[in-house]
Amino acid sequence: MRRFLTLVCLLCLAIPAGISISGCTRNPDENYCNGLGYGLKVTDVASLTLTPQTGGISLAFGQTQQVATPYPKNCKGTAASVANNTYSWGTSNNQLADISPTGIICAGTWNRNTGGGIPNYTVCNKPNPLPSTNGLPYTVGYVTASVQSVTSNPVQVYIHSQVTSVGLVTQPLSGSGQQCFSQGAVASLDAQACFAGANNTQYVLCAPPSVTSSSNPIYACPGGLPPGVTSSQIPDCTSSIGTLNYSVGTTSIASIATNTTTNQVSITAEQPGTTVITASVAGSGSSAGYFSTCPPQSINLALADGSTEGTVTQGVTQNLTTTVLDTNNNPITGLTLTYQSTDPIDITAGTGGAITTNYPGTASIYAICQPSVCNPAPTNQIGLYGTGLSISSNPVKITTPGTASDYLWFAAPGLSQYFVPVELINGTVGSTVRLPFVPNSMVMDRLGTDLYFGSSHELMEYISATDTVAKVDTSAPGVVLAVSPNNTTLLINDQERQLFYIYSVKNGISATFGGMGNAAVWTPDSQTLYITDNAALNDPPDPTGQNPPKITGHTNTLYVYNATNGGWTTYPLPPSPLPTGTQPPVPPGSQPWSSLLPNVAVSSTMQTPAITIPSVGAFLRGNPTVAHTWCPSGNVGAYNSMVFYPQGPDPDNSVPVQSDVLAATTDGSHIFGASTSSGGITLSDIGVTVPAFNCLPSGVSDTSLATGNPLAPLVLENTWSQTQIAANASAVNQVVTAPETNMAFITYNPSGTSTNASLPYYLPGTGGAGGTVGYVTLGGSSASAITAPLAGAFSPDNSYFFVSTAGDNLIHYISIPASVTPSTPPTDVQQIAPNLPACTPVSAGGDDIGCTNSGSGSGIVPATVIAVKPRTTT
Repeated sequence: MRRFLTLVCLLCLAIPAGISISGCTRNPDENYCNGLGYGLKVTDVASLTLTPQTGGISLAFGQTQQVATPYPKNCKGTAASVANNTYSWGTSNNQLADISPTGIICAGTWNRNTGGGIPNYTVCNKPNPLPSTNGLPYTVGYVTASVQSVTSNPVQVYIHSQVTSVGLVTQPLSGSGQQCFSQGAVASLDAQACFAGANNTQYVLCAPPSVTSSSNPIYACPGGLPPGVTSSQIPDCTSSIGTLNYSVGTTSIASIATNTTTNQVSITAEQPGTTVITASVAGSGSSAGYFSTCPPQSINLALADGSTEGTVTQGVTQNLTTTVLDTNNNPITGLTLTYQSTDPIDITAGTGGAITTNYPGTASIYAICQPSVCNPAPTNQIGLYGTGLSISSNPVKITTPGTASDYLWFAAPGLSQYFVPVELINGTVGSTVRLPFVPNSMVMDRLGTDLYFGSSHELMEYISATDTVAKVDTSAPGVVLAVSPNNTTLLINDQERQLFYIYSVKNGISATFGGMGNAAVWTPDSQTLYITDNAALNDPPDPTGQNPPKITGHTNTLYVYNATNGGWTTYPLPPSPLPTGTQPPVPPGSQPWSSLLPNVAVSSTMQTPAITIPSVGAFLRGNPTVAHTWCPSGNVGAYNSMVFYPQGPDPDNSVPVQSDVLAATTDGSHIFGASTSSGGITLSDIGVTVPAFNCLPSGVSDTSLATGNPLAPLVLENTWSQTQIAANASAVNQVVTAPETNMAFITYNPSGTSTNASLPYYLPGTGGAGGTVGYVTLGGSSASAITAPLAGAFSPDNSYFFVSTAGDNLIHYISIPASVTPSTPPTDVQQIAPNLPACTPVSAGGDDIGCTNSGSGSGIVPATVIAVKPRTTT
């Protein structure tokens, strides 16, 4: 009875507990995919995906590649877990596409049981025998992965001979084939591949149907078709060696897209230029070829009303309209152009052609498409279909009416250790500013920010706004020949070491190049620098042999420096005879040239070269007067044979006249050259026409600039006439062109002791006819003592011409009428005395190193350099 009661108690306790436990248990059927409690569980692998699903894997004989980890999914479509990635691998043919237990494919057969301590699956042996499909060394195998009795999709493995090179094949998606593609055009991108056959001869392995079905197929492989193989047997590369991977060298020129469904690759033309296209397959890559987006044929610049000349009020921003057509006559948008102004301080040309008028003045505005920022090309493809070449627009002449005041600076390099500022608004001559050393040169940047003085000891930089020193640099002695218009870079010629210094205003010397020069000028975009030299600047040898020449190393050479590519090039120039007498001419009061040392000698005849407008080239002094331009000569694709700034053909780029100094008019239609002759001056008026198509051949056909075709230098058509100017001149110093008109003043060094000198000016004729010469009577209490007008500069608003004179040592303000005619000539309305103190040379007992003064150092000297900057009148 006791046992029975115990059993009842246990049942009473167990039944509630059992009910409670079973009520908290999940339905076990939910662990199964069918929900019925049997079959595939939700944690099991239901499907297995092996990539790449399209495109396959490409391997050359003997190559290996790890297969990507498969993607397992359960029956719910989410990721399933595979413990330790324990996959099994399979292949359709382990003699061609063997695969190791860890999923590494071998294009051939893995080593197994090799012996000698060599582990299994470490050596991939090439297939033996090598596969052959229609006589070509390729085949296709398949690999799979499996786990938990689930097998993946098969992945194609393309097994083939090593690809030795790839040749690009492009075909327009619409229309016929062409040499370059207009912006936005789309082409299919394919290739033909080569392999090394017998004797390492390069044979075709695969090529697209556009090549193989051609009646006259052109194969990129030197050996052409393999022996016994016909064009119809050559497969497409995608079906034989797999999908090639393409990349663009310059992504701004073209973009590549791949259709993920068809694996078709397309390329879209973006911005003008030529870029290399690289193709890779099976671990080998090569430059497959080049793709060209058509370059500009023309760049047309105009005001809103379509005109190319207009007036813009001071302080107003005017947007220019830019229209660009490519060599297929299709429009180009988004082009990276550089807009240039011939007078950037008064009229600024900004990005996109926005013109800002800061002060009254006149400027020509034009746009440049210049590699490498616009229309670039690899160096070995410069000129291909017109890419890699610079293109200029037509100039647009902008005039901002009104008058402005000016700041002026006067100096006499070599003769004085001082410079003098003048503020025109009150006419007061400022205090003289003493430099650390006697300068040999003074140059102001086009923005009027800084004054740069060279010397035999150091570079001296002064801030124009305060006339205070900004920097001295003893590492850069020499003559400052030029400063870039954007005030970032100087050209200094260290004549002692016979080196050119490309000098960064911020960071100092950035590059050097061996040579000597006497004059230089930057193009308005601060990208190209022309430097001239003259063998006549060397000291003549002493017949006795007692005194070796002090100044040597000068040659008749043009140096061109391009800031974009950092390259220097040199070209021979015609001889440039110097005037008889002092060799070379020096400012009045200077010691003879033969007594001067390098980095001290200053020739007063320094104004050269003359940049054309637009800046496609430069005219250079000499006999004859020649022009070098930016269109290279040579053959497309033959970089080593190219000349990048050639003179161009005679007679167009050569004028049979002697020019000691040169200057370009603002409208770009004239180059004025002047030289002394029989005590007077001969002025040559060279009319210039810049071809609209620049470097492109006439008729504008890009197909004429295919690989191997000749590039033609730019032809500057010209006419010329000569006019005699009466002047007792030993040397011409300057031809100074007016900012608003084509008139020019001529300054010179005196000859003998003649006085009562006047200031000559020139007004060009029309239709190539000779112009008119006039003379300004110079005033002042000592006018009768004037021996020559030495140096001059226009005010930017064209209202004054400031000229220094020898004999009275004054500065004359020449008032310019609105229209200069014989009946309304310029007139001398005011004179000031800068009173530049003369330096005392060491030879005369002084300590002014670098002084070239022939006297004792007492008194004052005339200014030989003038710099002008506009200022507001309030």
